[in-house]
Amino acid sequence: MNHRSLDPKAFTHPGDVSDTANSIAALLQYLPQALEQLQAGITALYEQNAIRLDDRPEGTVSEKDIADQVLAVISGLKDAREDVARAHESIRRATSPLSHMGGHWEDAEDGE
Repeated sequence: MNHRSLDPKAFTHPGDVSDTANSIAALLQYLPQALEQLQAGITALYEQNAIRLDDRPEGTVSEKDIADQVLAVISGLKDAREDVARAHESIRRATSPLSHMGGHWEDAEDGE
Protein backbone atom coordinates (compact mmCIF):
# COMPACT_ATOMS: atom_id res chain seq x y z
CA MET A 1 0.00 0.00 0.00
CA ASN A 2 2.68 2.53 0.95
CA HIS A 3 4.68 2.04 -2.24
CA ARG A 4 1.58 1.87 -4.41
CA SER A 5 0.20 5.14 -3.10
CA LEU A 6 3.42 7.18 -3.05
CA ASP A 7 2.22 8.70 -6.31
CA PRO A 8 -1.14 10.43 -5.75
CA LYS A 9 -2.04 9.46 -9.33
CA ALA A 10 -2.23 5.83 -8.14
CA PHE A 11 -5.78 6.67 -7.12
CA THR A 12 -7.66 7.09 -10.38
CA HIS A 13 -11.16 7.43 -8.90
CA PRO A 14 -12.63 8.49 -5.55
CA GLY A 15 -13.70 4.87 -5.13
CA ASP A 16 -10.03 3.85 -5.02
CA VAL A 17 -9.49 6.19 -2.06
CA SER A 18 -12.72 4.98 -0.46
CA ASP A 19 -11.78 1.29 -0.82
CA THR A 20 -8.36 1.90 0.69
CA ALA A 21 -9.75 3.99 3.55
CA ASN A 22 -12.36 1.32 4.30
CA SER A 23 -9.65 -1.36 4.38
CA ILE A 24 -7.63 0.72 6.84
CA ALA A 25 -10.78 1.29 8.92
CA ALA A 26 -11.36 -2.47 9.08
CA LEU A 27 -7.79 -3.01 10.21
CA LEU A 28 -8.17 -0.37 12.91
CA GLN A 29 -11.47 -1.89 14.02
CA TYR A 30 -9.88 -5.27 14.76
CA LEU A 31 -6.46 -4.13 15.96
CA PRO A 32 -7.63 -3.48 19.56
CA GLN A 33 -8.59 -7.17 19.85
CA ALA A 34 -5.08 -8.18 18.77
CA LEU A 35 -3.61 -5.80 21.35
CA GLU A 36 -5.87 -7.30 24.05
CA GLN A 37 -4.65 -10.75 23.06
CA LEU A 38 -1.05 -9.60 23.45
CA GLN A 39 -1.89 -8.33 26.93
CA ALA A 40 -3.50 -11.64 27.83
CA GLY A 41 -0.44 -13.46 26.51
CA ILE A 42 2.11 -11.48 28.51
CA THR A 43 -0.10 -11.71 31.61
CA ALA A 44 -0.34 -15.49 31.28
CA LEU A 45 3.41 -15.79 30.81
CA TYR A 46 3.98 -13.64 33.89
CA GLU A 47 1.58 -15.75 35.94
CA GLN A 48 3.44 -18.88 34.81
CA ASN A 49 6.74 -17.32 35.91
CA ALA A 50 7.94 -17.73 32.32
CA ILE A 51 9.60 -14.33 31.83
CA ARG A 52 13.21 -13.38 32.36
CA LEU A 53 14.90 -10.07 31.68
CA ASP A 54 18.04 -10.19 29.57
CA ASP A 55 19.12 -6.59 30.16
CA ARG A 56 20.64 -7.43 33.56
CA PRO A 57 23.03 -10.07 34.79
CA GLU A 58 21.38 -13.36 35.69
CA GLY A 59 20.56 -13.59 39.37
CA THR A 60 20.18 -9.84 39.82
CA VAL A 61 16.60 -9.59 38.56
CA SER A 62 13.88 -9.52 41.18
CA GLU A 63 10.24 -10.49 40.84
CA LYS A 64 9.43 -6.78 41.21
CA ASP A 65 11.72 -5.94 38.27
CA ILE A 66 9.81 -8.38 36.08
CA ALA A 67 6.44 -7.18 37.38
CA ASP A 68 7.42 -3.57 36.64
CA GLN A 69 8.33 -4.46 33.06
CA VAL A 70 5.13 -6.44 32.55
CA LEU A 71 3.13 -3.48 33.86
CA ALA A 72 5.00 -1.22 31.42
CA VAL A 73 4.02 -3.53 28.55
CA ILE A 74 0.38 -3.63 29.70
CA SER A 75 0.30 0.16 30.03
CA GLY A 76 1.75 0.59 26.53
CA LEU A 77 -0.77 -1.83 25.06
CA LYS A 78 -3.62 -0.03 26.83
CA ASP A 79 -2.42 3.30 25.43
CA ALA A 80 -2.12 1.74 21.97
CA ARG A 81 -5.71 0.43 22.16
CA GLU A 82 -6.96 3.89 23.08
CA ASP A 83 -4.95 5.51 20.27
CA VAL A 84 -6.19 2.95 17.74
CA ALA A 85 -9.79 3.53 18.88
CA ARG A 86 -9.34 7.26 18.27
CA ALA A 87 -7.78 6.59 14.88
CA HIS A 88 -10.69 4.30 13.98
CA GLU A 89 -13.21 6.98 14.95
CA SER A 90 -11.34 9.52 12.84
CA ILE A 91 -11.09 7.37 9.74
CA ARG A 92 -14.78 6.48 10.01
CA ARG A 93 -15.50 10.22 9.79
CA ALA A 94 -13.53 10.19 6.52
CA THR A 95 -15.05 7.04 5.05
CA SER A 96 -18.63 8.23 5.45
CA PRO A 97 -18.38 11.13 2.96
CA LEU A 98 -16.06 9.09 0.73
CA SER A 99 -18.86 6.57 0.24
CA HIS A 100 -20.85 9.27 -1.59
CA MET A 101 -18.06 10.28 -3.96
CA GLY A 102 -17.58 9.00 -7.47
CA GLY A 103 -15.70 9.97 -10.56
CA HIS A 104 -17.27 11.81 -13.45
CA TRP A 105 -19.19 9.70 -15.96
CA GLU A 106 -17.18 9.27 -19.11
CA ASP A 107 -19.97 10.63 -21.31
CA ALA A 108 -20.15 13.76 -19.11
CA GLU A 109 -16.59 14.59 -20.18
CA ASP A 110 -17.69 14.38 -23.80
CA GLY A 111 -20.35 17.00 -23.16
CA GLU A 112 -23.26 14.59 -23.57
